[in-house]
Amino acid sequence: MKGLRAVNSREVTREEWRSGLTWRVVLAVIYGAAVLMPVTIWGELMVGTVGNLTWTVVILFYWLSLLYGSPLTKQEILVMFAAVHTAVFAGVGLNFHHMFYRVWFASSPIAEAYGIAKYLPYWWVPENPLIRTQALRTFLHASWIPVVVTSLAFWIMNLIIGLSLGFFFYQLFVETERLPFPMARVSVEVITELWEREPMKMRIMVLFALIGFIYSLLAYGVPILSQTFIGVPIVVIPYPWYDLTESFKEVLPGAMIGIDTNLISYMVGMIVPFEVVVYMFIGSFAVSVLGNPFIVWYCPELIPKWVGFPKGMKLADVLFWSNIYVWYAVSIGAGFGVFFETLIRGRKEFAQSIRNLSKLSTAMKKLGYLSLYSIIAIYFAVTFLWFLLLEFVLIPGFPWIPLLLLVVFWPFIHGVLSARAIGETGFPLNIPYLNSNVLLITMESCNIPVHSKLGIWPWFAPLGVSSGEGWTSTFYICKGVRCTFSSYIKAVLLVAAPVAILFNFLYSEYLWKMTPIPSPMFQYAQIFWPITAAQSVLWYTRRIYSFNPNLIIGGFVSILAASAVASLLKAPFSSIGLLMGIGQPLPTPLAVFIGAVGSRLIEKLSKGKINLRKYAYVMVGGYAIGMSVAMALSISISIFAKSLWPLPY
Repeated sequence: MKGLRAVNSREVTREEWRSGLTWRVVLAVIYGAAVLMPVTIWGELMVGTVGNLTWTVVILFYWLSLLYGSPLTKQEILVMFAAVHTAVFAGVGLNFHHMFYRVWFASSPIAEAYGIAKYLPYWWVPENPLIRTQALRTFLHASWIPVVVTSLAFWIMNLIIGLSLGFFFYQLFVETERLPFPMARVSVEVITELWEREPMKMRIMVLFALIGFIYSLLAYGVPILSQTFIGVPIVVIPYPWYDLTESFKEVLPGAMIGIDTNLISYMVGMIVPFEVVVYMFIGSFAVSVLGNPFIVWYCPELIPKWVGFPKGMKLADVLFWSNIYVWYAVSIGAGFGVFFETLIRGRKEFAQSIRNLSKLSTAMKKLGYLSLYSIIAIYFAVTFLWFLLLEFVLIPGFPWIPLLLLVVFWPFIHGVLSARAIGETGFPLNIPYLNSNVLLITMESCNIPVHSKLGIWPWFAPLGVSSGEGWTSTFYICKGVRCTFSSYIKAVLLVAAPVAILFNFLYSEYLWKMTPIPSPMFQYAQIFWPITAAQSVLWYTRRIYSFNPNLIIGGFVSILAASAVASLLKAPFSSIGLLMGIGQPLPTPLAVFIGAVGSRLIEKLSKGKINLRKYAYVMVGGYAIGMSVAMALSISISIFAKSLWPLPY
């Protein structure tokens, strides 16, 4: 762990930090919402994932600014990207086109067959039968008021909680520990290069943007366009991996083996610290290649017989069922182990961060820092209000201790883990189904009937409290381009969010009036919504049970034991890398490992003449820009083609 360092923010003058909120950003937000939001709504219903369309808007305004002789500042580029992304993808809590699924689910054959349709909460979907059957397709009805108010209220509370934790983790992991935040560093490098336009880096970024565009057009564009025009997806490059599970089924049954086909994974290996890469690979290899075959051979009782694990399963199926019944529990225990190891190992940094936030300098106050007392007061006040609303308004009568743990205490614990994961590996830590398992255990232990309000309503209650890790990464980028925190927050929350809500309402209302959803016009929703609903209902009716205390304890002890052994041997160790590896199948950690080892080997063999790691950040950034443009082009063509109605003559 790195030693303590002085806080840079105290030495930064006001002139070095600038606002990124300008009239050009506001114009880009309106343009993005008006032009690209319908593409994202239509695309999500028609083809599923839409990809990142934001760069198309930013690049357009970037070249226009160059054309008119007034280039965008790097602060403007950052704020424009964030605000346009919020506007284009309706990145707000009140998302009207996501309500289509709720309405469909309320009257779906799946909800009716499992007997839960009549128990769906009024604050999740309107009770009005005309709306549920889509005989009345409008959001301008009084039945929507509880749904809209609930969504908006909890989204605002989530923002406040996320910001408070984000400030604290920024001070801990960015200013005090100085973690590298590799993927956030990519954003900083790309934005800085667009502003400085240094010739060598610019050429490399443009080259990799071209590579990303061509490769993504083959990998993602060809299947999308072939499905559109000939009705059959032509797969040139399998995504996200080339599945080799079948090839090893006799030797290593249940092993999750494949080749990652996302080139970014290989480039990420060049920017993530090597010890983190190594332990990610070790964790993934232990689970994917050794762990699953061990379960099949010696512990088959861990996975129910009706699953048929792993017979005839592809990598994605093996991943789903082994995670549900084994590795999620191990990840929960390992996560707590990493949390305690972080507190023990980083106690000095933790104390230093508290001291720094207790006495804010004038410069820190001008940049928009929150004091320690403000963070504590805001966090506990809002999370406790969240808890009270759940306990007395949304799900009255539900046992209060589990809710208190999930809403008040778990966000901080998960935030420590996930913010550190982003800081070391570039990716957030995800421990799925924790809330589901806590709800299931509570209902079973308290003998709450499945078919009752207390048996169904908690599954739809807003329990996803922000852990603040996203804001921590954002503040790192703000620091990297010297953009004031306040201007970023204002642009996203006070400019982009209202615009997103307004346009999302208008487009969703218009689209819903055209046709019931799903319909043959929206193939993705028609095919995959029933699959999603069927998987969800297994939890609601308690057909899936993945809580295994022994595995949780085993994961907890394993992390602490590995840390202790590494400490005794004075060997490099990354607990967060090991934890991240446990949660991922082999293809991605293997690709990251190959990228890390390959780049270092090339550098050594060329005696330093070829240093890929020197330009790795702009390589990743350029590739991501090219990929987003290819995705935007493919999906736009698909949507345009499918939206053409045949004339009756």
